[in-house]
Amino acid sequence: MSMRVWYIIIGGAIVTILPRVLPVMLISKMKLNKKVEMFLKYIPISILTALVLSSLVISNNEFSINVPVLIAAAITCITAVKKNNLLLTVIVGVVSMAVLRMIV
Repeated sequence: MSMRVWYIIIGGAIVTILPRVLPVMLISKMKLNKKVEMFLKYIPISILTALVLSSLVISNNEFSINVPVLIAAAITCITAVKKNNLLLTVIVGVVSMAVLRMIV
């Protein structure tokens, strides 16, 4: 590989890592207001919910409900809430989706 490719790889790594590491480094040294801390605590779950929900109801840039996927997601969510076990939740999600795809 030429040096140009290595420069691109290293530059891409730096550009990817810096926006993720710098804010964490800066905020970890600061004392934040309790309201700000509470607000920031809900950001990851909000983003995850938006990503999952949009992937469940949007297909080919159009609103479409895929019933088997929604059923598998509901079964998985119920398992996650009831059992609080990540491995079990993933297994139930994969198995329920596989069974529903075989049926439908």
